[in-house]
Amino acid sequence: MFLNLLLSLAIVGVVALATIVLRRLKNRQVRQDALWFGYEQHMNELREASPEAEMARVAQVYQRAKSGTKAVIAWERTGVEQDSWFEGANPSPGDLLLLRGSAGWGPDSASPNVFYVAPGQVLSSMTVEAQAAAARHRHRRAATGVTP
Repeated sequence: MFLNLLLSLAIVGVVALATIVLRRLKNRQVRQDALWFGYEQHMNELREASPEAEMARVAQVYQRAKSGTKAVIAWERTGVEQDSWFEGANPSPGDLLLLRGSAGWGPDSASPNVFYVAPGQVLSSMTVEAQAAAARHRHRRAATGVTP
């Protein structure tokens, strides 16, 4: 009888502890998602304040070198894809970037329209994971009826 009572209390204690730990982890995730959502808003505000900068998503990385990365980017406003060269940078597929740069001749691809990004011209970036966190927070806000 005493052993059954002790076992029941142990099970209740483990369940209570697991509930507390899971709730704290969820609350931490919610706070982190809110931070990334704020960062995403900051990127959008920075884009509006910098008319020469545009948002692009890295569609594909096809060559990495010590001096930089060759990639295909897709411009957020138009969806148009463009070859690009990131000097001294290594973006990953799916990254959202706020960019400055200039178009020019691409000798490797024989393209007259390669977008060249020099060091310091990536004004802001968000990884795929950060974008997912911001989207989760946006979804939570929509589900609770909170508007920006």
